[in-house]
Amino acid sequence: MTRILLQAESPGPSSTNPARIRMLLIAILIIFILSSCETPESIPAPIVEPVPVITSQDEKLRQEIAHLKKLLAEKDELIKNQKIRQQDQAKALQEVNKEATRAQVKLHRLATKPSTASAIAETEVALAHLKQIKIPAADQILLIQAQQLTETASTLFSNDQYASAMNYVAQAKHLIELITNPNRKKESNGHSMLLEFHTPIKLHTKANVNLRNAPNTQSRIISTLKKATEVTANASQGAWLRVQTNQNQGWILNTGLETEKN
Repeated sequence: MTRILLQAESPGPSSTNPARIRMLLIAILIIFILSSCETPESIPAPIVEPVPVITSQDEKLRQEIAHLKKLLAEKDELIKNQKIRQQDQAKALQEVNKEATRAQVKLHRLATKPSTASAIAETEVALAHLKQIKIPAADQILLIQAQQLTETASTLFSNDQYASAMNYVAQAKHLIELITNPNRKKESNGHSMLLEFHTPIKLHTKANVNLRNAPNTQSRIISTLKKATEVTANASQGAWLRVQTNQNQGWILNTGLETEKN
């Protein structure tokens, strides 16, 4: 095409020849047509991401997650409400305990001097009677404890602490009941009430005895104590005594123990 244009533009002897002018116009027209027919630069098409297809399983999982979130929120609210109720209940319990304490103090104040003195005198008479009769060595242990409780009650009475004195007298009466009740000696299965001693009692074994972990003959043997082993009794349950040794604490049948000679 350049060659044609140069040939058309190159001067000749007759530059004004109409045929040459016509050829020049034709060449310009061809150039124009060719330039207009050139393929334009292609523009890349935009990349379109494929839309994910939501299956029924995905939808089910979404619903399940939403349901679990709802349940979790409900649980959190329930726990919050329970904590509030517990706090309210704790406050109410504190008020009840205060009322119970005030009632107990009031009952202690209602313990009169004459009634306490009468109970102490009655217990002392019963103890004096037991000292005059022969009782088993095992019952001597309970008698000593009852005597100590009665003496403590008398001391509290002299200090105008009538309610506390009545508590000690009641325990002394219970011990006297254990001594005087013949059916009590038949109880060796540990179903009797546990009685804690306010004052421990020094004892020693009459022979080789088994120290058990519970007040019954079927319980495990902790150790075997030799004759004349010193122990300290701190509670009783039926015909059993809970004793403390140098190394262990356990239960011994009261027939295997006795008090000191003095």
